[in-house]
Amino acid sequence: MAKKITDKDGKTYVQVKPWYKRWWIWVIIAIVALILIGSLSGNSNSKAGSGSGSNTQTSSPSKITVDYDDYNVKSSKIYKVDYSNNDWDEADVKINKVTVYKLAKPYKFDSANDGKYDINGFIKLDMTIKANGDISIYPQQGTAVIGSEQEEAVGESWDGDINKGAEKSGEVYIPVKDLEKTTSISNIRFKFSGNDQNDMESDHDYDLTLNLDNN
Repeated sequence: MAKKITDKDGKTYVQVKPWYKRWWIWVIIAIVALILIGSLSGNSNSKAGSGSGSNTQTSSPSKITVDYDDYNVKSSKIYKVDYSNNDWDEADVKINKVTVYKLAKPYKFDSANDGKYDINGFIKLDMTIKANGDISIYPQQGTAVIGSEQEEAVGESWDGDINKGAEKSGEVYIPVKDLEKTTSISNIRFKFSGNDQNDMESDHDYDLTLNLDNN
């Protein structure tokens, strides 16, 4: 209740309580302070989780698209292999990384040569090819051996003719029938071929082995 004050002339005044003595003002200040502290803490956590480097964890994509078909992904793992091959003078071949995808469910895969069959995952090879001569090279027509499986490579076309001095980068997908988890594969044997554009008999067969470090 407000306090009444009467002065010497008989006039009555109501004494107003200072704002800092009102309890509800302090309740509001406390609530605002808690909101600000929570906001600053959230921003700090976001900054601490960002950055780059080999230890950075990235979330798995929800789906991938292979040969114009979409596949839902349960989990994925990236392996940095940094593989290079210059056995053939006409080309320098590099595989920068390998990604293993575990699919959310079995999918029916339509293979050009083997018909339809169930798959549980994909392996993606990120490749770069530099031509030292006019060449034709076909990693997307290659084959891979994974354990006891032999699978044909697929993907939207980026390989083929590459002229001297040019460099092409692209992805090669390999379907996997049996894949329990993204760390189930320890190595991949991958074979494909290339040839000189001006001399079809001057060709080269690649037979690569990629070791995946699961540590």
